[in-house]
Amino acid sequence: MKTEDLFIAGTATYLPPATKVEQAVSDGRFDAQDAEDTQLESVCEATDEAPPEMAVAAARDALERSGHRAEDVALLLHACVYFQGLELYPTASYIHREVLGDHSALAFEVKNASNGCMTALDIAARSLKATDDVAALVTTADKVSRPAIDRWNSDIGIVPGDGASAMVLSKRSGFAQVLSTSTVSDPTLERLHRGDAPFTPHHDPTLPIDLRLRKLQYLGDVELDEFTRRFRGGLSDCVDGALHDADIRLGDIARFVVPHFGRTVLQREVLAALDVDLDLTTWSWGRTVGHLGAGDQIAGLDHLVRERAVDVGDLCMLLGVGAGFTWTCAVVRITELPAWPTRPAGSDLGGGRI
Repeated sequence: MKTEDLFIAGTATYLPPATKVEQAVSDGRFDAQDAEDTQLESVCEATDEAPPEMAVAAARDALERSGHRAEDVALLLHACVYFQGLELYPTASYIHREVLGDHSALAFEVKNASNGCMTALDIAARSLKATDDVAALVTTADKVSRPAIDRWNSDIGIVPGDGASAMVLSKRSGFAQVLSTSTVSDPTLERLHRGDAPFTPHHDPTLPIDLRLRKLQYLGDVELDEFTRRFRGGLSDCVDGALHDADIRLGDIARFVVPHFGRTVLQREVLAALDVDLDLTTWSWGRTVGHLGAGDQIAGLDHLVRERAVDVGDLCMLLGVGAGFTWTCAVVRITELPAWPTRPAGSDLGGGRI
């Protein structure tokens, strides 16, 4: 979808302290071979922070940086993958009240696995294009906890990290202009994350969620090469759509904001598919925080801007992928490098708002 007069006005990230991978290996929590395969450096691990609290911390900063009033925001989308701290509870409404106050806005959760923030961005872009609304707020927050999820051994080639991110989309102005969004899906791949697991009346919290087993069950019936072919095809179609609507070529992209996968998975499923150089991606930072559930792309763009790793005029592509499978891409042009204040690490909630 080609977008016009749509901007990213503010972003922010909340990250708790990170644990060095070598320490996790030394403690016996992470297998040494898995550490070698992923090549991760560290992973953020929350303690007492609840996901909605982390989302609020990031959202407040993003809204302040955006220059918008709370009343400007007509749509709030909260993307998440894991448990949000309380069953049968509207997390998006909590964030709405804490960040935007009591004015009326449409607020709901987006559950689209690791493609959550990108799906939310696409939905928000479509909503702003079709209405007279001024701004939308996208938030993410995820935290994994035992016994339901063993962080270091729950998946193959991916280690979840805890944290939150937020983005304000605006039709007025911002530090980056959104030129296009694109979403592609391939439900024939949904069984990768289901395997042979049966549907049950409720989840038994004493039984850890084993994505490794589910994926191995699926790959027992489907060749890895076939899965990879379809995965790369979906990603390539998504990227081609975003490039076409932005009227640019892949070679025009200065930086790629990629999912925080382990090195092997990132190379096989993303970089090889697009023939993109690792040095043009956010990998060097992503490997220090882990896979932030639904929030890798907002956090990655926020990192590029804060660290001045992009220049005015640079084109960036945000690449999202989630189980199911869905892919969402967005092309943005950096229009300015904002001078946002940096809060000291360790402030609020025991972590750092950055």
